[in-house]
Amino acid sequence: MAAFQDTRAQTEQKVMVHLLTEIERNPSFTQRSLASELGIALGLMNQYLKSCVTKGWIRASQISPRRITYFLTPEGFKEKSHMVTSYLARSLTFFRDARAQCDALFEECLQKGWKKIAFVGEGDLADIAQLVAHGLGFQVCIVSGEDDLKSYDAVLVTDVINPQGTHDFIQSKVDPERLLILGLLHISRNSSVVREVVT
Repeated sequence: MAAFQDTRAQTEQKVMVHLLTEIERNPSFTQRSLASELGIALGLMNQYLKSCVTKGWIRASQISPRRITYFLTPEGFKEKSHMVTSYLARSLTFFRDARAQCDALFEECLQKGWKKIAFVGEGDLADIAQLVAHGLGFQVCIVSGEDDLKSYDAVLVTDVINPQGTHDFIQSKVDPERLLILGLLHISRNSSVVREVVT
């Protein structure tokens, strides 16, 4: 759950940084185009804008009945700078932790002779794990929990959105000793045999 909350907070912060940057760069943007660019619903974009106005980060000026221009306030510039710094620090920390835990886990796999590993879950963690695995000569494949997992030497949960749900869904499909999890996902295990690496 903690990984989900971190990811949600990072996603919201990323949207806010992008929104404030776009307002600074182009005050006459359309909510629809920005929502589409960020991959979020138009209503959610409207909520983000209202939140920024309420917090004093942006000011809105109505040009016509259907057109509003937004301006970044001095508080908005300051908050944007703070968010960018925080986001970058958190991203780098996540990368370092993920890389270190993947290194340790893959070293154990090498000692056991496991070279073919399936990753269940796409995203940043899967990308980091792939980089580490390829550097050590592993054969990796990103799969879904629906795929046949028995053809792999081991299976690593790389889903940061719902790591516990993914683990619970696939645990009956994989030998518990070969179901790998990383400590940074905070997955609760039903079996004490599942390997967890924390560095």
